[in-house]
Amino acid sequence: MLRAFIILFIITGCASTKPTAYKKEKKHEGFSDDSFEDLKIARFKGNSYTKKELAQKYAEFRAIENCSPEQKHANMIDIFDKTIQKEVTRTSGTNWGPSSYFGMYPYYSRYSSFGIGAGFSTISANSWNETLVYPIIEVYYSCAEKIMRPDIIFKEISTQDMKHLVKDVKGAIQVDKIQDNSLNKTAVEVGDIILKANGKRVEKVYELIRLFTAHNPDVTVQILRDGERVVAKMHGRDVTSEIVKAEQEIIQKVCSDKKDQDHLKTNALCK
Repeated sequence: MLRAFIILFIITGCASTKPTAYKKEKKHEGFSDDSFEDLKIARFKGNSYTKKELAQKYAEFRAIENCSPEQKHANMIDIFDKTIQKEVTRTSGTNWGPSSYFGMYPYYSRYSSFGIGAGFSTISANSWNETLVYPIIEVYYSCAEKIMRPDIIFKEISTQDMKHLVKDVKGAIQVDKIQDNSLNKTAVEVGDIILKANGKRVEKVYELIRLFTAHNPDVTVQILRDGERVVAKMHGRDVTSEIVKAEQEIIQKVCSDKKDQDHLKTNALCK
């Protein structure tokens, strides 16, 4: 009888340790669609057995899937990590498996840092602490036939950090790296702080990136450089071919993992 119970426990435990499948959100697991201002949002929520890389791939896949009926590409502007963590105390008699109700708004942090894995610390021979990680990844995107990028890596400056640079009550964007193939090597310099773009204040990277379009590839920016405010024009480069290649890689990775996911076999992108 005891042996039968142990076998049943092992089978039940194994069945509950699978990562969240690519499916429409149900009981706070799976993908969902949303919008923010003029952008679309593809969101994926996973259980504690879902790695963040997988959750991000599923969110990106969802964005591509939503744009494909229009014969357009997913112009992924920014990715937000809203992953949550929950520390629980386990005992030898505790049933394994996360609570599907933990992590609903407003308990997650919008700017939680990326990090994968679980932490353990022994309390006694029969109990221990465990940190469960529930990945929640959001992709901000638009659907476009042609995608433009300035070939610059930016980083965001918080309001608090801006106070040390200039009397300001808002954050800003700083030029962190200019790529070799960028058309903007003479327009901006590493360390430049971008305050405005096309006349409007920008604080988040996505607010700037989404301004580069096929119809308007140039963006006029106001820059803070060495304490002086200067105006420059940034240029966007057509990166559509690179986006197509990246999309194909994402589709291949997601569609190649069809085990226990019959719905992926019938997905239009996987055929």
